[in-house]
Amino acid sequence: MPSNNGFYIGVDGGGTKTAALLCDETGRVIGASQSGSTSFKSRTESDIYANFQRLTTELMTDAELLADQVTGVFVSAAGGDRQEDKQRWSKMLTSVFSNLESIEVKNDAFGALASGTFDIAGSVLIAGTGSIAYSTEGLNSNAVRVGGWGYLFGDEGSGYDMGRQALSTLALMEDERVPFDSGFSEMVLNSLQVKKPENVITAVYESDYPRHTIASLARPVLDLAADRNTTARMIMNQTLRNLLDLVEAIALKRPASRAEPITIVGGLFQSDLFRLAFMKLMHKRQPSRKVIYPKLPPVAGSLICALIQNGVPITADLKANLHATYKKRG
Repeated sequence: MPSNNGFYIGVDGGGTKTAALLCDETGRVIGASQSGSTSFKSRTESDIYANFQRLTTELMTDAELLADQVTGVFVSAAGGDRQEDKQRWSKMLTSVFSNLESIEVKNDAFGALASGTFDIAGSVLIAGTGSIAYSTEGLNSNAVRVGGWGYLFGDEGSGYDMGRQALSTLALMEDERVPFDSGFSEMVLNSLQVKKPENVITAVYESDYPRHTIASLARPVLDLAADRNTTARMIMNQTLRNLLDLVEAIALKRPASRAEPITIVGGLFQSDLFRLAFMKLMHKRQPSRKVIYPKLPPVAGSLICALIQNGVPITADLKANLHATYKKRG
């Protein structure tokens, strides 16, 4: 049964899915839920509200709590630093949690950062469906960011970027503008569940969620790169260079970040091949810089941010509780 202490919620809103965790002030996780995307730049508002309602209903049911028992909520979401998105999130949150003492909406870098550092200060690189590099001295300090411009004219080094490169390469092969790679072509077609290259247009453009369809190609590209396919390796290496450029640009904007560890999160880094290749290249560019790959996901980082925002000390016991109880639920 839940304790009588304060209860806190962390939300990680990404371009593909949204996750939430609820804990007490000792860091004991007592509720978890997951739903679809809550990105206002890639989904309709009605879809987002439906996903949010599903997320919060399942969370409170899992925790066996009522909404008015929640003390504070921290949302770390794609676009969370844009004023219009902050207002939308606040409206959704207050529609469910009308008695909240504390609401904070920030971009998805904060949860990602805290998942590796248990702090709200430092530098982070996200390579998921989208990409962004972010460096901050604290919750309300001046922060610098590079990337995060979205899939239409940004997101270099992301899963979407890798998928777009794969599709572009397939098109170039079919036009005989680059050498044909049968293994690579077969991988793309199989991943999209089509038989011929001309069917790719329908599979992508008529998809319910083209951005996700394109980003979903990143995993099979990395799997093929692990099998030493030359074309897949070329795409992986270009994606790595794009990410390293983001990190370097952050260091130019905030030179002090060079002395800080950088936390790396996102779906691409779940690939051992990709993560280790990134760390090796980082060591060449910035030899003294430590790279942190968190054991906890960004949603746990959002929960840590909620605790910090509400003045809860992040002690060794709290960290141990969070690790242990999240692991049981995971």
